[in-house]
Amino acid sequence: MSHLSRVSVDLRVSALCVRNGEVLLVEHRSFAPEDPLLPESYWILPGGVVERGETLEEAVRREVQEETGLECTVGGMIFVKELLYPHPGNDGQGSRHHSVSLGFHCEVTGGTLVTGRDPEFPDDRQVILKSSWLPINGLSGYDLYPPFLPEFIINGTRQGFDTLPPLFYDSCL
Repeated sequence: MSHLSRVSVDLRVSALCVRNGEVLLVEHRSFAPEDPLLPESYWILPGGVVERGETLEEAVRREVQEETGLECTVGGMIFVKELLYPHPGNDGQGSRHHSVSLGFHCEVTGGTLVTGRDPEFPDDRQVILKSSWLPINGLSGYDLYPPFLPEFIINGTRQGFDTLPPLFYDSCL
């Protein structure tokens, strides 16, 4: 009988909130600051790791509140994104990070926008730099991650997120 090693994959959620031609994003320090191919910071959807015993909906609402101070209702799943870093084929494949993120279409229902904090990190090592509503027609002026996000937001806003089937994006996008 072969000896199997246990696979560790983080399950993450993220919230796509759009209103009045703007999208809610969080400026985040790079998860790999030593990689010269990545920017020092980039804008991402609010979200994070699902905690043990927490439903996906609870995780989305908690992450939005922690990172932005806002409350939301959680709608349908709109994408699945896998991240394997370093990318497949690189030395040390998967030794540092492997996650699957489920993106949900959400609607902000209350709260006050603030730059939140990630409770996993002490104050002197916070990774959240800013929370903001950014104009959808100006997203090309920002570094967004993952790279499919600007086009996805523009198309979904035009076509209606609830009319699109959830899309899958692999580690290379």
